[in-house]
Amino acid sequence: MKILAFETSCDDTGVAIVENGTRVLANVKHSQVEHSVWGGVVPEIAARLHAERWRTVLKECLAQLSCTIDDVDALAVTAGPGLQTSLLVGTTAASFLSLLTPKKLIPVQHIAGHIASVALERPEFQNPSVRHGGHLPLQRGAFPALTLVASGGHTEFYRIEDFAHVQKVGQTIDDASGEAFDKVAKMLKLGYPGGPLVSAQAEKGDGTAFDLPRPLLAKDSLDFSFSGVKAAIYRIVAETAPSQRQSEKFIADVCASFEQCVVDIFLKKLDRALDRFPECRAVHFVGGVSANKRLRAEIEKFCEKNNVQFYTTKKFEYSTDNAAMIGAAAYFAYQKHPDIAQVQFVDANPGLGIVRE
Repeated sequence: MKILAFETSCDDTGVAIVENGTRVLANVKHSQVEHSVWGGVVPEIAARLHAERWRTVLKECLAQLSCTIDDVDALAVTAGPGLQTSLLVGTTAASFLSLLTPKKLIPVQHIAGHIASVALERPEFQNPSVRHGGHLPLQRGAFPALTLVASGGHTEFYRIEDFAHVQKVGQTIDDASGEAFDKVAKMLKLGYPGGPLVSAQAEKGDGTAFDLPRPLLAKDSLDFSFSGVKAAIYRIVAETAPSQRQSEKFIADVCASFEQCVVDIFLKKLDRALDRFPECRAVHFVGGVSANKRLRAEIEKFCEKNNVQFYTTKKFEYSTDNAAMIGAAAYFAYQKHPDIAQVQFVDANPGLGIVRE
């Protein structure tokens, strides 16, 4: 089953064609660099740029496969959560194409896309209900799994039976880790987006240079909090002499200390989650923050130590917002509930929650 998917939830215009939830046949994304001068995404600018570019991105995607919309079996689109005006561009475009072609349209929750992103370019996930046997068996303990989603405004824990059967077990109560990366970068005047910039500086710094708080670690909770970490770094920067806060060593040490703080929080929460759900023998790490090499390495090391399988996206480009993950999530959702595919308008819902099954 070939699905043509659209993703316009924030500042990336993406179109992809995915076959059977795992095989990426074409994948095109246009990132909006225009927001860098503002230090964050401006919704009105994002929506206008999506509207200007989605047709070009669609043409590039179809050209990669030398095909037309007639050659796909269904359409999919991110319905939420995200920026209302950005979502509207994608849902309107996909809805009109669905009516004109006509093709069935599958609405997708954005976080469900991130959860399904580990299946991309892993054919063994095409039928996750098959635990053993077959020509492409899953590794031992692939499901049920614990999925840590760290992307943009989301830092959340899910216990998943498969990609269409998920249960949220923890979430951030204030800032998400991705937001904290961006705000640290802004305080240090590194630029936007902050994640890659902070990570690059952290490689040169001392992760023990500054003693930052680790919120909620003492509580028996799987929730996250990063506002206190952000506030602590703000005080450190504010109390440091202007000449010193511009030094390479200071910037690198602040970034390394922050990154180490995030590592410690994630590992503690993962350890607690495995204690609470001992039947889960796999950890999936997805979302834009999962592109951080240090975090990937530390979580993989933790999983090896605890004898659990570790999965993250095959390519870094599948970690950040992209249409391929929306095509994957659409396929798995459709296999479970074929009636979700419909030929009609899909409403954008910026507060759309992930369905617990």
